[in-house]
Amino acid sequence: MLEIFTGLLTGFFNKLIDDVRDSIAGGVETYLLSTHDLSSLTPRPLTSEPALQAMFQLTLTMADLLLLLIFTWAFLRSQWERSFRAHYTLKVILPRAMAALAMGHFALLFGQMAIDLNNAMVHAVWTQPLPGGAPRLPWTFALNNGFGLPLFEIAIRLAIVVMLVIVAFTYVVRFALLAVLLAVAPLASICMILPETKRYAQSWLRLFLLTVFMQFGQVLVLRFASLFADQASGRPLEALYGVAVLYLLIKVPGLMNASSHLETKAQHLAEGLAKRAVKGAMGATTRASSA
Repeated sequence: MLEIFTGLLTGFFNKLIDDVRDSIAGGVETYLLSTHDLSSLTPRPLTSEPALQAMFQLTLTMADLLLLLIFTWAFLRSQWERSFRAHYTLKVILPRAMAALAMGHFALLFGQMAIDLNNAMVHAVWTQPLPGGAPRLPWTFALNNGFGLPLFEIAIRLAIVVMLVIVAFTYVVRFALLAVLLAVAPLASICMILPETKRYAQSWLRLFLLTVFMQFGQVLVLRFASLFADQASGRPLEALYGVAVLYLLIKVPGLMNASSHLETKAQHLAEGLAKRAVKGAMGATTRASSA
């Protein structure tokens, strides 16, 4: 009875896994290995999506209208600004405003250039001939071959299917987040004009770059993993290796996010030390001149 139940369970999960594998295999090149507009049947640039372009035009109009409010606030602040370095004078605000206008009006072009750069880097890493042989996904062995006891195979394959669903969900979220970030790019660009809102522009830029280039980090992990897959040629070991690679693939966005925050903290620490050093030097010069 146990053997019959195990056989039925194995057949069911193998059929489920085969369906998932077939649905994923056809879209790997356009889904996992490149960034395109996935809302259409034929891949096209993300910025050519009509809904994205319409929303971008709306936020661009809002940004142009808010520019008058920003100049008004800057002129008012310049009246009572008391610091050794001016932040709100026309000489300082005007170049920032011109740069913000250029970034806002050409945000879709610059954003698509970043996406194209990511696609080119991904293609170069994935197609570059290396000593390990042609690139392959490390978990394909576990999905296509038997490697142990039936229950062990079911557990490994089910884990791979769950992780593949998580990766697919991650890329759906990535696509939606890229569309939102590109749509609000004009509003983010004008935030770079005032010191009070500059951190929002920096946060937008950091999030956009992380969202775009997380795919390159994941494909880099996959390419290196495919090189070492032959060394883990033991049948159960190779299946476990595929699960480990998928787990690492899921963790890549979080690791990149943590590293970006660490870089920001280091930058703030360096800026704080530099400001204290400048103030200390100015104070020493003032005391020396008064003495």
